[in-house]
Amino acid sequence: MAWLWRYLPVSRDIPQSIVVHLEDLRRRLLWGLAGFGIMLLIGLWQQDRLLELLMRPAGLTHLVALTVLEPLLVKFKVAFVFGLVMAFPWLLLQALLFVSPALSQHEARFVLPLAALSVVLSVVGLAFGYTLVLPTSTRWLLNQAGSVMSVQITALSYVSYAVWFLAAIAATFQTPLVVLSLIGLRVVSYTKLRQQWRTVYLVIVVLSTMVTPDWSPITMGLVAVAMAALYEFSLLLARVVLPGREAPAAPPDERAP
Repeated sequence: MAWLWRYLPVSRDIPQSIVVHLEDLRRRLLWGLAGFGIMLLIGLWQQDRLLELLMRPAGLTHLVALTVLEPLLVKFKVAFVFGLVMAFPWLLLQALLFVSPALSQHEARFVLPLAALSVVLSVVGLAFGYTLVLPTSTRWLLNQAGSVMSVQITALSYVSYAVWFLAAIAATFQTPLVVLSLIGLRVVSYTKLRQQWRTVYLVIVVLSTMVTPDWSPITMGLVAVAMAALYEFSLLLARVVLPGREAPAAPPDERAP
């Protein structure tokens, strides 16, 4: 993906005033809001179908509204989240176009692939959470009611639960992005991460318990296995794309005064 930087205004080396930067920021914000607005309108148009899709992993066919405003708030929240998710690549592109004049060619070669990787990982994380984690977690939680409790799920509470759950899973799938950034910036080396694998896996287990609100062993296991696989993938990717960063940078030699 290194060829993409050619189409961005990188490394111009032309001094620009604060007014020019503010004008560019205004233009990028307007383009970003326009893209988000289009996706929001599509979400409002398909709000009922989107709500049904969000209910499907839990096996729900009916939700309860406790207030007069709740149906309107739920539908707008679903449309808003849909618009934000669908417009995320476009918003990220506008951010890259804004900062691209300050990037050198070398920096752009890393920033653009990492941005594209972030989008791909977010999509994969949402798909993983929607198809595997959310159904397992929700059914396990509902089964805790047993035969002595009748669960009445309100629409607003379920939408909030499902959205935050999927957002947390998508965030955990950014593991390769974090690892590659740390190695690329020489904060930590590939060798160090490989040597401290026990500590890393312990952190993964702790994080998996934090992002799964049900604390179900099955759900935590799914998230932990996914994060561990992504971690190993990121180390393998680091050896390929960052071959010179396997060891930490040596400190400069101290010279006598």
